Amino acid sequence: MRVIAGKYKGRTLFSPKDQAIRPTTDRIKENVFNLLQGRIAGAAFLDLFGGSGAMTIEALSRGAAEAVTVDASRDSAALIKKNFQKVGVMREAQLIELPYDVAVKRLVGRKFDLIYLDPPYKAPYIADIFDKIVEGELLAEGGVVVYEHATEIPFSPADGWETVDSRKYGSVTIEMLRLSI
Repeated sequence: MRVIAGKYKGRTLFSPKDQAIRPTTDRIKENVFNLLQGRIAGAAFLDLFGGSGAMTIEALSRGAAEAVTVDASRDSAALIKKNFQKVGVMREAQLIELPYDVAVKRLVGRKFDLIYLDPPYKAPYIADIFDKIVEGELLAEGGVVVYEHATEIPFSPADGWETVDSRKYGSVTIEMLRLSI
């Protein structure tokens, strides 16, 4: 794993030691940030399922002003901390070691221009995640949610959400959504 572009370009990151953490591949990461081009500079970025912290570091590398990463797994949190320290983003990045639903309650009152979701692919709580984002009023006006999921699992946005863009990359699909209400 590495940082693709920006001020930390080329820096390598620590990889997970097993398959319990499934980091976004460099190919997908590059395509996601190409889709977000023009939205990153100065943005507030939230990654609700941080895994390795690579997406947060990439966002900061490309000019996000601040970033929050959430992950409830101790292994993930340890890996995220190691990667944040290795790259030197401890001041710009905040790690919240809680389940997403508890973290969202703590984040009420904050607004994020970009929210990245890469939950476990077979997670049964996808609709709840989007509901919690709305309930917590976490998405800034004009902001977008980027949702990474397995292509084999169909996705239809919940009421109040509209798909801005959808791209398939083999077994992975990236959906960019915004609030339509």
